[in-house]
Amino acid sequence: MMRQQQGFNLIEIMFALLLLGLVITVSVETSSGDIASYNRMKDTTLARWVAFNQLAVVQTSKGFPAIGKTEGKLEMGDVPWQWRQEILATPDVDLRKVKVSVFREGQEKQILAVELAYVANPQPKQRNGL
Repeated sequence: MMRQQQGFNLIEIMFALLLLGLVITVSVETSSGDIASYNRMKDTTLARWVAFNQLAVVQTSKGFPAIGKTEGKLEMGDVPWQWRQEILATPDVDLRKVKVSVFREGQEKQILAVELAYVANPQPKQRNGL
């Protein structure tokens, strides 16, 4: 007479544990990738806001910005940021190109945002024939 099996044998239990381990491993790797992606996106967004704020300062200031470089620091989102601004000449003498680069304080080599804008001279020079 044959005995009927009750429960699972050791091989079936080991196989089930192996599958469970694989599922957990894949879930953890996916979650950690999502967290890293979220942090990268948050830092990039905050850095862009810092750059846009600095561009707005230049665009709303009175007068025509002088060519040159400036730097500054500020805190946004509880993170200390540094920005580097370059005001460059353009072929049009009544237009300046403003470039703002932003990075975490002390990490100049890891630029997280670069934004460009142009500022027109509020008092354009008179040109011959125009």
